[in-house]
Formats: sequence, C-alpha cells, structure tokens
Amino acid sequence: MFPIRKALGHIIRCKDASRLVSLQQDARLTSWQRLTLRLHLTVCDACARFERQIAFLRTAMRKYSE
Repeated sequence: MFPIRKALGHIIRCKDASRLVSLQQDARLTSWQRLTLRLHLTVCDACARFERQIAFLRTAMRKYSE
C-alpha cells in the first residue's frame, strides 16, 4: 500500500474506480463518488490511464457517428 493512501484514509479500490469511470459516461456521479474517484485517480496510474482510454474511445465513437 502506498504511504499516500494511508494518509488519505478511505480510498476506493481499482475495481470500484473502473466501475465509476464507466458509470460517469452515462450518468452524473454524486459529489462523493466524484471526490473518491478523483482521489483514487491521483494515486493510481493504471486507473487514470483507463479513464483516458475510455474518454478517447467515447470521442472517437462520437466522431465516427457524425
């Protein structure tokens, strides 16, 4: 466990973060969900990369459908 995670206290797991990343594509997250997701993404490179990939795919699909 990273020392910063201990300092932040409760932080969501990667599984929960990826679920929230997917969910935010279709619905508005609650303030708490957005906060915990942002905290997780600041310390987890893999999940941050996943979020960027999802955003890229969404943009590509929008441009493709035009």
